[in-house]
Amino acid sequence: MPVDNNLKIEKKESVEYPPLPKDIYQVELLDVSSEEKVTYDTRNKPEVEQEKETVLSFQFTLLSGKDGEQNLRGRNVWLNFVPNYLYISSKNGKNKTFRVIEALLSREITLEEEANGITGEMLNQLIGKQCRVSVEPKKSGDKTFDNITDLLKANDLFNALTIEEKEKAKVKKEEKTEDKQEDKQEAPETEVSLEDIPF
Repeated sequence: MPVDNNLKIEKKESVEYPPLPKDIYQVELLDVSSEEKVTYDTRNKPEVEQEKETVLSFQFTLLSGKDGEQNLRGRNVWLNFVPNYLYISSKNGKNKTFRVIEALLSREITLEEEANGITGEMLNQLIGKQCRVSVEPKKSGDKTFDNITDLLKANDLFNALTIEEKEKAKVKKEEKTEDKQEDKQEAPETEVSLEDIPF
């Protein structure tokens, strides 16, 4: 069958975002999602032997910041990790699950919340809340990623994202981003763009 004469293939320029300068940024949680992925350890095994795990992805959108003359409001940074448990280690303190929720709530998780566990409903209610994130660039191979190294409560609230800013910041399915990162199992922090994740 011949190609339709009305078919038009548009040219689209790739968009590249240089790494954010190392700093602490006020952000708004634009979205949180979960996805079942094959574990890194079993990705090369036959499909019947592969194990899956839930990966949470927190998409934060910057409300402030400058890189020279460029306004960084509207830029995205992600925190992705496997939320195994709420736990506190003697070496590293509270794990990421604790830290991201407490930063967005601007308070500690209560004993009742700990006992009942963290639910998807609770995570979805965090969308639109603000916190501060400490970001520094981290190299992985020939790429550099925005690495969230810490999460802090918001001392003051900034102007929330407008509807237009939220729409612009949302990642469309066909878009690929250079900002995304992946942390595995609360273990040594490794950043990988989602399209490079090997599972």
